[in-house]
Amino acid sequence: MQINISSLTKSERMEIVSEGKSSPNGILKDINESTIDVKYFRGKLLIIDFWATWCAPCIKEAPIFKEIAESYKNSNAEFISISVDQDYLDWQNYILEKSWKGKNYWFGMQVDQPFFSLLYSKHKMGDANEMVLMGLPKYVIISPNGEILSNSDLRPSNPEFELAIKRHLK
Repeated sequence: MQINISSLTKSERMEIVSEGKSSPNGILKDINESTIDVKYFRGKLLIIDFWATWCAPCIKEAPIFKEIAESYKNSNAEFISISVDQDYLDWQNYILEKSWKGKNYWFGMQVDQPFFSLLYSKHKMGDANEMVLMGLPKYVIISPNGEILSNSDLRPSNPEFELAIKRHLK
């Protein structure tokens, strides 16, 4: 189902990708410029690392994510990294130059795509009210049938991250 989100607020966009909802579809591009539909990963527990080459916390968490992914390579879990870099070629060059391991895809800054809504989180800004902003890195867990199981601020460096994976793998 394609959702027209252009008129929705960031809070409303966050609501359509809250835990328990069906994950929206997204078309990803791989290092060879081939496209793949997120639905391709149905049937496995999908753990997504949303990141960007310019995001220092993303780069710091990436080796931990990849290490956890390696430890589950013989399970029913699929670990993928999705870049939201604005420019595909910047991302592609980074992946090639760094010999980046794992399953890497590019989605870009497609803010009007429902799939992008998975990146929004509530953030408290000092004494101000909470704001809904895009937050990186962002990790999302999706069930084999496409249900969003975890869309929180957990990071691989937090032991709770792997506990959430184990809980959902059963």
